[in-house]
Amino acid sequence: MLVATTKQEFLTFILGKEEFGVEIQRVQEIRGWEKPRPLPNVPVYVKGVIDLRGTVVPIIDLRERFKLPASYGGTTVVIVVHVITSLGERIVGLVVDAVSDVHSFDMSSLQPPPDISASLDNQFMLGLTSIKPEEAQSAAGNVNSNAEDKPTKSRMVILVDLDKLASDGLIEKIDENEEDENLPVRNG
Repeated sequence: MLVATTKQEFLTFILGKEEFGVEIQRVQEIRGWEKPRPLPNVPVYVKGVIDLRGTVVPIIDLRERFKLPASYGGTTVVIVVHVITSLGERIVGLVVDAVSDVHSFDMSSLQPPPDISASLDNQFMLGLTSIKPEEAQSAAGNVNSNAEDKPTKSRMVILVDLDKLASDGLIEKIDENEEDENLPVRNG
């Protein structure tokens, strides 16, 4: 009996000491960190909004959303992604520590999130998978690397469910705040 594999490509990125991934087909672009325009009455992990070629894009710091320490440095980037909300498809920016690589994962072999507690963080996970050393080497294209540069063990990757991340009413609340903020600007 043949079992079909369901491979999907994910953009992997770093949050703290952990590696996460989002579906590559949902990624619009990767931008350097720029301070967004703040919004009132939103959770602390919502950094504000930016104007991306005429589209207002909310910026969510995933590190703070997942209760991880956050600092802004040279590798801090914003991954601009498409999410599905009750308002339809939206564009959202996700602040991460650094972008890693693109990997293909077999979705049929994902491990479920650990059922350690009823924490909010688990609801945003598609599942867990790992990157084996030979996969990491071939993804990076390092065919001539030194033996000591090769990783010796698998790396765990947490795959994020973007739609669940956006489905808790947060995007709608940001939209309401942005509409309230669109008041005429006085010069001087």
